[in-house]
Amino acid sequence: MWVCIGIGLLFLLFINFSVDIESPVLLSIGRFHPLILHFPIVLLGLLFLVELIRLYGNVYIDFRILFYGFIFALLSIVIAIKTGFLLFSSGAYSGMLMDLHYKYALITGALSFISFGLFLKYVISSKYYSIYVLSLLAANGSLIYAGHQGASITHGKDYLTAYLPMITTRSDNKGNEDSISYFYKDVIQPTLEFKCGGCHNPTRAKGGLSVTNYSDMFKEGESGNTGMAKNDTLKSEIYRRIMLPDTAKEHMPPAGKTNMTRDEIALLKFWIQSGLYENLRTDHITYAPLKDRISQMRPALNKYKLNLKKEKYSLAQIHHNLLFLAKELEVEIKKDEKDENNLYTLSNTFPPAPFDSRKLKELKPYLDRFSKVSLVSSQIDDADLYWIAQMDNVKELYLQKTKIKGFGMLYLSRLPYLEILNVSFTDVDDKTLIDLIQFPELKEIYLYGTKTTKDVIQAVEKHKPGLKVYSEEGPYF
Repeated sequence: MWVCIGIGLLFLLFINFSVDIESPVLLSIGRFHPLILHFPIVLLGLLFLVELIRLYGNVYIDFRILFYGFIFALLSIVIAIKTGFLLFSSGAYSGMLMDLHYKYALITGALSFISFGLFLKYVISSKYYSIYVLSLLAANGSLIYAGHQGASITHGKDYLTAYLPMITTRSDNKGNEDSISYFYKDVIQPTLEFKCGGCHNPTRAKGGLSVTNYSDMFKEGESGNTGMAKNDTLKSEIYRRIMLPDTAKEHMPPAGKTNMTRDEIALLKFWIQSGLYENLRTDHITYAPLKDRISQMRPALNKYKLNLKKEKYSLAQIHHNLLFLAKELEVEIKKDEKDENNLYTLSNTFPPAPFDSRKLKELKPYLDRFSKVSLVSSQIDDADLYWIAQMDNVKELYLQKTKIKGFGMLYLSRLPYLEILNVSFTDVDDKTLIDLIQFPELKEIYLYGTKTTKDVIQAVEKHKPGLKVYSEEGPYF
C-alpha cells in the first residue's frame, strides 16, 4: 500500500518540472499521446463503475478483476503522462490550458496510485473501503477536469458549453429551422455565410466582397467584377473563384478551408442563372432534380444555421463581457477594426489608472482575444510577462515605462504573431536584446531609455536583418 501511495506522491513533484528535449525519437514518441490517453479515461471510469455496481447492484465481482483492472489502468496512465510530457516538452503547446492539463494529469496519476494502494489495504481490511472509493472518485474527477482542459486546447475553450444557451431557442424554433421557404434566405445565404463569411463580411470584406448581406453581393470588388451578376456566372466573381481548380491561387475558399459541395455549387449556379431573386420561394421550383438536391441538403443547412447562430452568440457574449471588464478594471477595450478575426485592443486610460498583476489575471479568460495591447506606465513586471505570453493573437505590445527588467522577456517568445514591441524607459539590457532574436515574427522594437548599448543593437540588426531596432521612444499605440 505505502509503495503505491509513495509512487503516487512522486507524480506531484513533477508539476513544476520542465525540460527542453531535442531528441527526435523522444519527440516522436510524444506524438502518440492523443492515441494513448483514452485508455486511462476508460479504465478509471470502469473501475469506479464496477464499485458502484458492487455497492448498489448487489453483484459479486471477483477482486482479481479489479486488481488487474488497476494494473492496466496504472500502466496506461504512466504511458499517457510520459508521452504527454514529451509532447509538452516539444514546445508545440503552451499557455494556461496546457499548464492546467499537465498539472491535473499528474494529480490524476497521483490519485490513481493512491487509490490502488488503498484498494490493496481494503482487500485486507474492509474499514478502508470508504476512503478507497472516495480516492477513486477524486481520481475520476481530476481525470475529467484534465480531459476537459486537453479538449479545450484542441477544440476551443467553450467546446463543451457553446450550444447550451441555444437549446431553448432552438427547440422553440425547430419547425422554422427545418422548413425551407425562401431559396436565398434558407439555402444560399447560410451556405455562403458558413463557407465564405469568415473572410467576406462587412467588417473584413477581403477583395472588397461580402456575402453576409444580399445587397453587398452586388457591389464591385477589387477585381472589377461584382460578387454576383444576374444571369451570368462568368461575371459573378464569387462563383468564378469557387469554380477555379483547387491549385489556383485565386480559388475560393482558400487552402485549409472546406470547399463547397457539388450540390451547393449547383444550387448557387441555378440561383444566379434564374436572376438572383431574394424572395424566390422554394415551393415554386418545379424541376425535380433541383428539389431533390435541396431536400438532401436540409441536414447540412440546419447545421450551418446552428453553427452560425452559435458563433454570433459567442462573439456577442464575449463583446459584452469585455466591455463589462473594461469598466471594472478602468481600462479601454475596443474592437480592432483593422483585424480580420474579431479581436480587440487593450490600453490604459489617460491619465493611466493603476494596472497590475491582479487586473491582468482578471482578463485570463479573454487573453487570446487581443491583437494590440498598450500597458504604458503600468505596474507590470517580468513575472506578469507569463500572463501576457498567453495573448496568443497579439501583434503589437507597448510596455514602456513599466517595471520590466528583462529576465521574463523570453516568455514572450511564445507569441507566434508579435511584430511590434516597445519597452522604452525600462531596465532591459543587452542580454534581453539578444534574447529577442528568438522571437519568430518580431519586426520592430523600441529601446529608448534602456540599458542596451549601440554595439549590441548593431550586432542584433546584422544577425537578424528583418528586425528593426529603434533607439527612440516610439508609439504608444
